[in-house]
Amino acid sequence: MFKDVSEASIFSMTEEEFANWRQKEGATTIFHQGRYWEKLRPGFYQPIHLIASLTVKQATRPTLFCWGFRAALSESDVEFTNGSIPVHLLSDVDNYDLEILSSNRRNHVRRSRKRAEIVELIDPLLLQEQGYEVLVSALTRGSYKAVPSKDEYIANISNYIIPKRRLILAGLIEGKLGGYIEAHAVEGIAYIQSVYVATEALSTYIGTGLVFDFVQVCRRSGKINQIVYGQHSREDEALCVFKDGMRFPVKHIPAKVQINPVMDNFIRWRTPDSYYRLTGRD
Repeated sequence: MFKDVSEASIFSMTEEEFANWRQKEGATTIFHQGRYWEKLRPGFYQPIHLIASLTVKQATRPTLFCWGFRAALSESDVEFTNGSIPVHLLSDVDNYDLEILSSNRRNHVRRSRKRAEIVELIDPLLLQEQGYEVLVSALTRGSYKAVPSKDEYIANISNYIIPKRRLILAGLIEGKLGGYIEAHAVEGIAYIQSVYVATEALSTYIGTGLVFDFVQVCRRSGKINQIVYGQHSREDEALCVFKDGMRFPVKHIPAKVQINPVMDNFIRWRTPDSYYRLTGRD
């Protein structure tokens, strides 16, 4: 069912391997100019490897049937940037230890280790039995994500843990699931997809412990040089403070952004925070 976090490892996929995996999960992908792209939402595309550096020749409309796209650009083509991808980024994985954290964060990590056990899940059984309650508790605390039905969750979880694809660390409190973190890695860059912690488990600081131990897994691998902890949700101040305190500062990755003018104005007016995450602009 699980193994000690000290034995956990993370596999860095190639871009092609990641694209094949996402296709099996139901994502719409396109191979364009030597790179794989994914449909982020109907009509809008981005490279499947979010912060991979593309040349300006590669960063072009991946399909005629889209109203917009964005892509991170290489340093050699930075002059062509007209936007950015705002992410929480850890760039110094090799030197990430307790000493780089504030005394308060170090205390939270230590308290999490006393109150919870961090393990790597190697099959979906625990999530099938207890994961949905944790997910609902976390999402109803104020997340922008919609809460799936239990049947939808169980159906997805059945094929969720795939060796050398997704890494899931779980926090156990007296043997019961209190929270979990899910992540993957592509071409030496790890992406934290989500961290779910049940409300009643917040006092144990397992959210802090899960993030810290995940970085240690990446550090031990010797193959991960950067970790992305989601895009910058500037409207969620508490979350931003937490990520920054865990040494994941906001970084704007130079990008080329192209959006149909009508859609550009509509998104900017209707959902300015989403527009900011899409373009890096206000």
